[in-house]
Amino acid sequence: MVNNTSEHNNIGGGNVYTVIVAAGSGTRFGSVVPKQFLPLCGKPVLLHTVERLHSALPHSHIILVLSDDGRERWNEIIVNYATPPVTIVRGGASRSESVCNALAVIEPSCADAVVLIHDGARPLVNTDMVRVLADRISGTDIQALVPALPLTEAISEVCGDALRPADRERFRTVQTPQAFKAAMLRDAYRKAAGTVMADDAAVAGAFGGVDISYIAGHPQNIKITHPSDIAIAEVLMATPKPYII
Repeated sequence: MVNNTSEHNNIGGGNVYTVIVAAGSGTRFGSVVPKQFLPLCGKPVLLHTVERLHSALPHSHIILVLSDDGRERWNEIIVNYATPPVTIVRGGASRSESVCNALAVIEPSCADAVVLIHDGARPLVNTDMVRVLADRISGTDIQALVPALPLTEAISEVCGDALRPADRERFRTVQTPQAFKAAMLRDAYRKAAGTVMADDAAVAGAFGGVDISYIAGHPQNIKITHPSDIAIAEVLMATPKPYII
């Protein structure tokens, strides 16, 4: 197969960048093979993720963040499968550091650059949802845009040894990809150096000083977290649902 992987360097030629963070070791998953490289319907999880994002935004620059071991595994993938073109960036000691490494690849002179940041272990990401994200944030004043879904179960706040019921209508579960103006996010991560945050939207809100806008997420956009999620993902891939805005 053709090796469509480019080396770590500044890339340009457009203003939309898609960062796929896949440098995790998968220790919590309990597998020798990191979860993003496990087989799913005949292909590695990560390849499904890359293919879907490339299909959604074929002119976007895909930046794939990998550990050294992950780079070796990706090299094996590109020998056995046709893969979309990507730029490989070395992962950091934390997810935040990995994202910073990816942001450093985006050409600083591209002032209006938009960056979408996605988890490599979300292989069922809906292409229509990705297009809506990119379209809504491009050429607007929106600085941060994320997909989110209403909660479906009752929730409570932990107060010592007791629970305090909370209004679930006030909350949303947040997915990826999350879309940002690249200059804002780069500056926010610079200010947040050393701070552990839940996700990129949290960094943008706390250190970028921006409101986090949202669109409808997709119920099948699950993250592979537990071994049973592979079986669930296989079922969902066989029964895809349309994206409803």
